[in-house]
Amino acid sequence: MMQETSSSIGLHYLSSEQLVSFVKQFHSHILGVVGYGSKNEITQKMGVPAVWVDMPVLNSHSMYEVWTSSEPVTHSNDNGIASTQNEAILYGSFAVHQLPGEDLESATFRAYSSVFDFIDRQGYPHLLRIWHYFPKINAPESGLERYRGFNVGRHEAFTAKGRLIANMTVPAACALGTGSGPLVVYFIAGKQPGKPLENPRQTSAYHYPEQFGPRSPTFSRAILVGTGKDQTLFISGTASIVGHETLHDNDVVNQTRETLVNIQTLFEQAKQAGFDALDHDHQLFLKVYLKNPEDLPLVRDQITKAVGDKSHIIFFQADVCRSDLLIEIEGMVTHSQPVKH
Repeated sequence: MMQETSSSIGLHYLSSEQLVSFVKQFHSHILGVVGYGSKNEITQKMGVPAVWVDMPVLNSHSMYEVWTSSEPVTHSNDNGIASTQNEAILYGSFAVHQLPGEDLESATFRAYSSVFDFIDRQGYPHLLRIWHYFPKINAPESGLERYRGFNVGRHEAFTAKGRLIANMTVPAACALGTGSGPLVVYFIAGKQPGKPLENPRQTSAYHYPEQFGPRSPTFSRAILVGTGKDQTLFISGTASIVGHETLHDNDVVNQTRETLVNIQTLFEQAKQAGFDALDHDHQLFLKVYLKNPEDLPLVRDQITKAVGDKSHIIFFQADVCRSDLLIEIEGMVTHSQPVKH
């Protein structure tokens, strides 16, 4: 029997002024860095996996999402995927540029095929959490909306690599629209599987009806990773959807409230699955994506009322996977931070 290993995963939202000293101080414990803003400020001289997302940060010119590990990590670069790993988890990031004449569906298939081949080679076969950012998410391409084409490419890669969607062996995920750039991907994989969670208020994304595209989105609503005090809850991109339908068209306040109800429902599912951090001291990290930046004051007020003012929250302007959605929220909950700054 394989011995189960575990490792605390940490997250830090840092300014550009904080980033350099943080990386220098905790370099051996940093899994990766993701930068956001309108101007690429990422430097590969940091010596850690790093990608940049062209996405405006509301009320700031840029911000950095820094993932950390309780255990020291080793580094590698394999076929364009920069990665770090410890005894339990692997973190990787890369960018995929569409080739001349290639659509997003094919580029996504290439990306996912690379991820699956990579994590299998490295010995971390369980894809736990994955993020995707790409431009023109709602624009047409090859007869489909680009997000729907993305879903086709993703689904076909799962099938081609023998990943059984029917068994819910799918990661938590999100996909958001950027201002420009390639398809940016970063992910966390593990030697042990996580525990996928679904929301009883919502149709599982991989069971969506055909009206949402020829292939359903391939992700779980949330996933619980690790054991004991090293548990982490990853919350997928969550929106104002009940069943499979969007609610509260053109009403950002009620879309926000409905989204928060869906997240609270996932918290309840996580508690039933043995995640006790929500009843004790814990760290809550949220990324909030707004279609219209002028909605920030209204949305921030609703979220603060729901989760308090001690949570770590970053607001972005971004296009969401459905054109009638005004907001999407994703996040992470952990018992404690493995490193502190």
